[in-house]
Amino acid sequence: MATKRIVIVGGGAGGLALASKLGRKLGLSGKAEICLVDKSPVHIWKPKLHEVAVGVIDQSIEGLLYRDHGLKNGYRFLRGEIIGCDPQQKEITLSKVANKQGEELLGERHVKYDCLVLAIGSVSNSFNTPGAEQHCIFLDNLESANLFHQKLLDNLLLLDETNEKLSIGIVGAGATGVELAAELYHVLESVKDFGYLNIDKSHLEIHLIEAAQRILPALPDKVSGGAQSVLDHIGVRLHIGVQVKEVTKEGFVTQDGIIPAGLKVWAAGVKGPDLLKQFTDLPINKRNQVEVDACMRVKGQEYIYALGDCAAMVTDNGRAVPPRAQAAAQMADTLYKNLVNRLEGKAELPFRYHDYGSLVSLSRFSAVGNLMGNLRSRSLFIEGYIARIMYMSLYQRHLASLYGWFSALVYRFAQRLLKWHRPKLKLH
Repeated sequence: MATKRIVIVGGGAGGLALASKLGRKLGLSGKAEICLVDKSPVHIWKPKLHEVAVGVIDQSIEGLLYRDHGLKNGYRFLRGEIIGCDPQQKEITLSKVANKQGEELLGERHVKYDCLVLAIGSVSNSFNTPGAEQHCIFLDNLESANLFHQKLLDNLLLLDETNEKLSIGIVGAGATGVELAAELYHVLESVKDFGYLNIDKSHLEIHLIEAAQRILPALPDKVSGGAQSVLDHIGVRLHIGVQVKEVTKEGFVTQDGIIPAGLKVWAAGVKGPDLLKQFTDLPINKRNQVEVDACMRVKGQEYIYALGDCAAMVTDNGRAVPPRAQAAAQMADTLYKNLVNRLEGKAELPFRYHDYGSLVSLSRFSAVGNLMGNLRSRSLFIEGYIARIMYMSLYQRHLASLYGWFSALVYRFAQRLLKWHRPKLKLH
């Protein structure tokens, strides 16, 4: 059966790339109607959320407006959060949309589809730790990144007047936690240029807490060791092999006592959004992920697919596809081909995940990572300037998936020009 209306829920790395490619291929020519649904009007590449949080990048420059992008790339943008899915009626339900004052702008809506793609990403997993939801900021979306940024600005103002110390605690020494810790020290070294004359890095204490026996536990030992050397050098206080039992207003309760923190971030663990529990017609596992087959089709459903972090896929070697941006991008590429094939009556292709390695940015201090390739049986460790350039190239590839390579290069050049005459830090 030909797919006429493709609805993609979630405008993250995978969902937006898929909508962009399908829009340019099918939407602009009128071969299919492509709809993208997201609760936010602005897209920020998720690996850059920690940079928004500390003010290194400005969302007014780096952000992509779905509605404007959709007009130029052949898809229609619908704002709202999915709260229901009815496979029998082939429709989803979107929540109400309110303004900042809480006034309702749009009521609940029902959106029909011929083919549905769930790409709603993941959130940090608190593992039901008491107090975590109440006292911590979870850097899962643009709203939470802006909340952290505002709290950081409030504390900088207080520091400049009182000369006290700011203690920030980060649970989870994965890529997000490590990158956030490094960026915070970069900011504290830079704020004097913006009128905060009484602040330096001696006023900042960053506690990075990891339950595993090393930071970046999902990456090779050499990458972990390289990152730890940089964090030790700049002054991050590492708590390795430490389990958080409870979070209070004062800080994190562990087996060794309380780690004090006035500003608290939870960046440990990954699970699908809790709203997926409501979709009882779909196979949802214990981590709130949708179980899919080799073609990313939701098990037991003919017209529903899932990709990215919210999809639970097991490869031929018995391993689950990891919740990484590169996996979401690869899944979007394969699903794009499959949906075009389906529209043309051709067979769909199974997904094959290729691990190209991982890169971690440590702000201006360094970058570390490992590269994987078909010509090497082992990974190649890189660090410093080369790793930094490679990390920047990942973002360029993401932009290329949204705009095409030529337009992405022009867009990136325009971003650089805008940054040139603006402050290096967003302190408002």
